[in-house]
Formats: sequence, C-alpha cells, structure tokens
Amino acid sequence: MVENDRPGGADRLIGRGAAEAAKLAPVLFSIGGRAHAVAASAAVNAARSGEMHVTTVEEERAVAAEAAQEHLWRLLLDWPPMFERPVPRDRFGNLHRRLALLKDENDAYAVGGAVLDMVALELMAGFYQTVRGPRNLTEFVERCRRGGSVGAALASLIEAGSWDGEAHCVPLLPIASAADWAATLGGMPDETFRKAPAWQGQPMETGSLAAHPARPLVAMLLGRGHRIAARLFARVMELSDCASRLRHSLAPDLPALVDAAPLGPAMGISRVETARGVLLHAVRLEGETIADYAIILPSLWNFHPEGPFVSEALTRQGPNREATLERLRWLALSLDPGKAFNVILRDGANA
Repeated sequence: MVENDRPGGADRLIGRGAAEAAKLAPVLFSIGGRAHAVAASAAVNAARSGEMHVTTVEEERAVAAEAAQEHLWRLLLDWPPMFERPVPRDRFGNLHRRLALLKDENDAYAVGGAVLDMVALELMAGFYQTVRGPRNLTEFVERCRRGGSVGAALASLIEAGSWDGEAHCVPLLPIASAADWAATLGGMPDETFRKAPAWQGQPMETGSLAAHPARPLVAMLLGRGHRIAARLFARVMELSDCASRLRHSLAPDLPALVDAAPLGPAMGISRVETARGVLLHAVRLEGETIADYAIILPSLWNFHPEGPFVSEALTRQGPNREATLERLRWLALSLDPGKAFNVILRDGANA
C-alpha cells in the first residue's frame, strides 16, 4: 500500500477570485511553486478567454530553472548517499542559488552553461572522452565510473543486477498538449481522476523516463532490464535540456513546457512539464470567482494504486530482506515522490 498524505489543496481555491489563483496555488505545496503559479495563471486565462495559451519566454525560464533545481537536488544530494558516495554540497548550493536568482537573458545563458559543465563533470565525462558511444553495459559502467558521484551511483545501480519484470511495468505517459488533455477529459476532471489519474483508462508513468525513452543510452538501459538506472540517466538528460532552455529560449527542437486550452464554457486546463512529470491544473469560473479547481500532481501517476511504484515493487525481490528494502528505496527515489519518504516492508499477512 502507498500512503499519500498530501492534502486536497485545490479545494482551498474554490470561492476565491480568479486573479488570486496564481498567488495562492504556489503556497499549497512545498515544492514546485513557480510551476504551480504558471499553471494557475495559464488555466485561468484559458477559462476567461476560451483560447489556447502557449509558453512565453518568461514562463519557460521560470519553469526550466525550477526544474533544474529539483533535478540537481535529486542527482547531487539524494542519489549519492544511496551508495555511500560523497555529496557535492558546495557545487549544488552554488548552482541552486544562481538558478533561484536569475535576472535576465544573459544571466540565464551563463547559469545554463554552468549546469551543463556540472553535468559533464558529474556524469558525462567518461562519455565525452571517446568518439563512439558504449556498445555494451560493461563499457557503459566504465564510462560512468569516470564521472563524479552521480556517475558512480549510476554504475552501482547497473552492477546491482538487471530486473526481469518488464511485463509488470505500466506504460509511459506520452507527452500530450493541453488541447489533448481537454479532448480526453471533456470537462472538469471527475473525482476518480483527481485521486488516481489514468490516460485512456490506464495508469501511466510520468517523469524523465517518459520524456526520453527513445534516447539511445536510455533505450539501452531499458532493453537490458535496468529500468531504475534508465530513470536516473533520463533525469540527467532532462537536466541538460533544462540548461539548454535557459541558454536558448523556446528552441523549436524541444517540446513546449507550458500550454493551456479551454475545457468548455468558462473552463480551462493547463499543462506544465516539471522535474517530476506532468502537472495539470483545471479551473471552472463563475464570473471572476473560482467555482471548481483541480490539481493533478505527478506523484498521483507514479504512486497510483496500480501505477509504476506498486506494480514494480511487487516483483523487485532481493536475496534478503535488507536487499529488497534497498531496491524499493531506489525504486521510490527513481519515481520521485517530491518529498521525504520511508519504505516499510511488511509480511503479507500484515500488509
């Protein structure tokens, strides 16, 4: 069982003025404040105007910088201790502060470059030193080991062994526009979707792996039964994309981070691609008052009762109890619950 103690924060917006949504939504959750502010503003604007909304430079910069901060937190602070590796706190602190204080286009360009330098140092150094990519997992691990703490963590994940439970995996959520979501939902999300979302009737996985399954090295890891390692490597790819967005705004070769669409009369839905996966906000207005509001967090997909954590946890058995717990912690972190978590292993009779 996955216990989710997040409050139904969206209900607190009902009865408030539409103009308050972008100010109030960020304070309802401990992380992702900029993404929530952008999502709320875009959803309200779509409900008011009945028109599509596409990403602005300012929105992309805010969301990309915040996503980069979250990726850095997971990569530099959370993953290395899983394998007793040193945590590069100074490097993390410097980049995290700079991302929080972006001033203008020139500043964003410089900070994006610093993030790319960190990616090269902490993981990709071994990959940049050779002309061709790794042809097998042995070469992949060797190149990971030439990087820093993140590369070492990735190598350790691979060396822990493959997993033959691909048949138990839920599908990856495709990148869909706000208009696609509006067509799928046909109106405000119902209570079932708000608690346990599904795409075309199926639970799905969202996040970095869903965004990058076709990247050659990610695909190699998936094909060899290293799904957790594939998620970690895809997160590095996503961090690199965030840095590229900071350096080159609204690049045509990258999918939009933000958009919104009308859901119906006086209704709107927004989609924001965050570090943890897709974030949806939906609103129904009566005049300038919020009559209904829904927020679908990425964790509702990944920790769905039939989602990726539950489906994979049932088959990730280690040689002993402690090894099984270790693998379940890796699994939970790879799916990023967005808060501190604890994995408790109970016997079947007491579960």
